[in-house]
Amino acid sequence: MVKSTVLDNGVRVLSAKMPGVRSVSLGVWVGVGSRHDPPDNAGVAHFTEHMLFKGTKKRSALQIAKEIDALGGVLNAQTAKEYTVYYTRVLDEHLDKAADILFDLFLNSQID
Repeated sequence: MVKSTVLDNGVRVLSAKMPGVRSVSLGVWVGVGSRHDPPDNAGVAHFTEHMLFKGTKKRSALQIAKEIDALGGVLNAQTAKEYTVYYTRVLDEHLDKAADILFDLFLNSQID
């Protein structure tokens, strides 16, 4: 069963426990997708998605890749018409580190 929790800051968290499963998936959904691209700038939502993987204030693109690989995890994103999602999947024991990488990518991206 999916549980919905709204934090004090308005962030909505959806969670579901699956007994016997050791992996954890964590994602950030943004309510902006290709439908929101300006007519004279088609593709900007997808372009932005890719740019977030190019480095942060504390990690280069190579460091991001190496750190998630060292956890045996996945870090990816996708842009749809109505949203863009950034997500990671790791073993439960690596949740804290994977969350740090994902939120660093999302909150501290260095886009020149």
